[in-house]
Amino acid sequence: MESWYDKEEDVLNVEISDDEYWKSIELPNGVVIDIGKKGTITGIEILRASKIFSGDVKRVIEVARKEPA
Repeated sequence: MESWYDKEEDVLNVEISDDEYWKSIELPNGVVIDIGKKGTITGIEILRASKIFSGDVKRVIEVARKEPA
């Protein structure tokens, strides 16, 4: 499992699985779910992450920034 945050784009990405990518589903709240060919969730991308993660939960972004890209 790997996560990263792109400050310029304000996107938090969490990769859950290395299953081969099939398609993405964008939810109305700015969350994108990546689905693998086996039907599993392979990743979650959160658009406008700094607006969603504020206050104490903003640590999620801070920790993701420290992860290697």
